[in-house]
Amino acid sequence: MSTSRIIFFSLILTLLSYKAFASKLLSYQSEYEISLANSEKIRLPGKTYVNDASGQLFIDWINNCQNSWVSNQRMMTRFINSHGVGTVSEINYSINEKADGSNMDFVLEVKEDAELKERVYGEARINNNLIVKFPKTDKEDLNFSKDVVFPHQFLEEIISNLYSDKRMLTKKVYEGTIPNKFFNISVFLTDEIIKESDLKLPKEINNKFKKIRMSYYQDNQQIPVFEQTINLNDQGVANFFRYDYPDYSLILKLKKITLVNLNCD
Repeated sequence: MSTSRIIFFSLILTLLSYKAFASKLLSYQSEYEISLANSEKIRLPGKTYVNDASGQLFIDWINNCQNSWVSNQRMMTRFINSHGVGTVSEINYSINEKADGSNMDFVLEVKEDAELKERVYGEARINNNLIVKFPKTDKEDLNFSKDVVFPHQFLEEIISNLYSDKRMLTKKVYEGTIPNKFFNISVFLTDEIIKESDLKLPKEINNKFKKIRMSYYQDNQQIPVFEQTINLNDQGVANFFRYDYPDYSLILKLKKITLVNLNCD
């Protein structure tokens, strides 16, 4: 019952940046609290469900002096299923993406009950097509068409349209948490604006969050493998996530955020 790695992709979309918006986006360290969302879905006899979930997500999100954006993330989630059996899922993810969107390096590590399940090192480059190499494994190189982009390019389009008249965006995006696949993503931009009231934010953070909804598709499927709701501001900061899976949903609320000042002289 491990936490889906799709969780990290949604965070990356809100955390990766691009040069055009570098003056607005902030470097920071943050912590989110994870809980199980209420669900009205009917439970079928004989099937195992998630009864409880709790945990923390820690994110270091640093602008490397306009050269690249670096994010180190650690997510630990404790699940209790409908039989009372507990599982601890841990996901560590590091990514370094060039500010111009030309390449991206990533490391993914997945553990369940402290046992290593997967470790992947990836190098993705855009040169006409998008090429992904896995230098420390025997995995074959991946070659995606030129309409598949990195997360920061997609985020650029999202934030640039956050307060526009456009209501829907779609894109093919590769980010590495599912190493052999990319996502077809649909973004729905709402008019709802939320202000953070439970946490005192640093004065530099714009307390005006726009609610957006996203659906993730794979392999030409008509039903999304994952859906989420995000409260996102125009600095790339999210104070709330809701992740909807077929059998359960998770809520992540911002618990702590500290701005990071860099000396790039």
